[in-house]
Amino acid sequence: MAFVLASGGMGAALYMGNCTGHGTGVGGSFQPGHGGGMVPGCPHSPLDPRINVRPVATNSATAIWPPTPQLPLGVAGAVAARVVINKLVPIVDQDILIPHPTPTIYTTSSVGDKCAITLPTPAYWCTIGPVGGREAPIGHPRKLMATSLTVFVGKRRLGRFADPLGDGTPAFPCLSLVSGSSPNVFVGI
Repeated sequence: MAFVLASGGMGAALYMGNCTGHGTGVGGSFQPGHGGGMVPGCPHSPLDPRINVRPVATNSATAIWPPTPQLPLGVAGAVAARVVINKLVPIVDQDILIPHPTPTIYTTSSVGDKCAITLPTPAYWCTIGPVGGREAPIGHPRKLMATSLTVFVGKRRLGRFADPLGDGTPAFPCLSLVSGSSPNVFVGI
């Protein structure tokens, strides 16, 4: 059973609207740049395995993951689906949402004896993630990390406004926060 505060809490997280998004950059040179020096060997391909990878937090200064719909990956949990808030299903702790894509494009360069090339390289290829050590082309996974300690839906903590959608690990590196939430159902600590 959910305990709902009349005031003093944050809005209950719902499968609605978009997350906050994260990152402030618009691309630029990754190698040479914050990805390291030139890509060794020339020529290289845009998805060359020798291109270095950096964590989402590092790439956030030069890449962007725009606000993305807060939708479940697959069908929302059966327990949470039995509870509705404002006719919408709430997001509960450990729910996995659709991936967070990055549209940013970097450039990578390599130089050799008779070769010099600069190519567009997708930022996902330069970002640490769970697919062979890199972010997948569809983006990185998002998982709700509920911060409420006292409000439960089916024995799982209820998410709320501004809860993180990642834990900083390569499996769930997202830096976005919940922004789609109830305007009139509040979740306390």
